Amino acid sequence: MIPLIHKIGKNKVLMITGLFVILLAVGLTLFLKNKEEQLYLPVQLDEETRIKTNERIAQNLEMLKLFPNDYNVYMDLGNLSANLGNASEAIKYYQTAWEIIPSNSTPWLNIGNIYIRLGDYRQAEQAFLKAKEVNPVYHFVYFNLAKLYEDFLPAKSDKIKEIYLEGLKNTNNDYQLLQPFTDYLVRANKYSEALEYLNVLLQKVPAGSKQQILDRIKEVKNLAQQPTG
Repeated sequence: MIPLIHKIGKNKVLMITGLFVILLAVGLTLFLKNKEEQLYLPVQLDEETRIKTNERIAQNLEMLKLFPNDYNVYMDLGNLSANLGNASEAIKYYQTAWEIIPSNSTPWLNIGNIYIRLGDYRQAEQAFLKAKEVNPVYHFVYFNLAKLYEDFLPAKSDKIKEIYLEGLKNTNNDYQLLQPFTDYLVRANKYSEALEYLNVLLQKVPAGSKQQILDRIKEVKNLAQQPTG
């Protein structure tokens, strides 16, 4: 009897073997894709708080059966999941909330802050950039991105001033962005620029805060007069 391998032929055996390897690789890829890595935040909760948080999550899930497109419920689910340390669930809920109101940048700001807590600063940057794209007139999207670069991504520190200036242009010099910008300039020892923007800030803040800004101007003038080196 002629062996089966001789009947099939050497080339066909190689072809079948190659096809098997390809199918195996595809199957493995699909398996790994479906089995996404779960992300968790370090949290410390007492048992009572954990139970109450899970009860509130259950109530929210019941609420979604009646109102499946409730933005606030999804945001609350994201917050509660983050409180429990379940970062993956929190991100999923925030993304769903954003899909319901695509003009709201808060879900992406929350996602960015979760990635900061996870130590994944590149993903945090992408989330904050998305927040800026979604709502370019909200002062907080620029503040978060600038602070990320200042505190966690020093290689991009040269972009901090650019981010603040872009934000001030798009928000018409929002005093809530001017304040942290002037603080940044002082930390960077750029006292002349800080004084310039502090005077702009003086014209923008509510009346009850003007004395605080005047005191800050005096403080920065004193710093500018101190010898360097």
